[in-house]
Amino acid sequence: MTTAIIGTGGIGSVIARQLASGGETLRLSSADHESARRLAAEIGRAAVVAADNRDALHGADAVVLALRFTVLKGVIDEIADPLTDKLVVVPSNPFGIDAQGNVSRLLPKGQSSGEVIAGWLPTGVGLAMAFGTMSADVFESSRNRSPELAVLFYATDDDRAGKEVERLIRTAGFEPVKVGGVEQSSRLEVGGDLHDLVVGPAQARSLIGAA
Repeated sequence: MTTAIIGTGGIGSVIARQLASGGETLRLSSADHESARRLAAEIGRAAVVAADNRDALHGADAVVLALRFTVLKGVIDEIADPLTDKLVVVPSNPFGIDAQGNVSRLLPKGQSSGEVIAGWLPTGVGLAMAFGTMSADVFESSRNRSPELAVLFYATDDDRAGKEVERLIRTAGFEPVKVGGVEQSSRLEVGGDLHDLVVGPAQARSLIGAA
């Protein structure tokens, strides 16, 4: 299977390396073309650098938009037409950093990023909020945990998207657990009760049920 990854910064690079290690073929695109080229060279034959974001989608079954929340809508608008038959996976957290280094949430309290992003996508596109539930270093160190895989939570309203994102999560070396629909995505974000947790399936399901 082939996945496009748009954005090769911290989290995008980790996702790419772990999917490639699990056997996924990748098409990489980034505003920083040199970053994408270096990552493809590191991964090897499993990854190619696309000419641009739209080109990255050619032949891809899914696309991971590993982008800052502030640029996400612009990229979605740019690639909207080719998205109609793809699974869209978004790890982006709705946070920004000002010139003084202060972190702030970019959405009003109570509004989930999943619901906002779903409104930006063309009708019928399958959306899963996933791969942003752990910071890059925790994500990288927790894959293929033994004897029990660590859980990677995800949120979606679409059954087809759920099956595909579960495949990607397993490919990356984790056990998928659904937390609910996209309105639950705020639980997965920085500051959410499920963010940066390294737990097994039984504990993960008890945490979901306890909420």
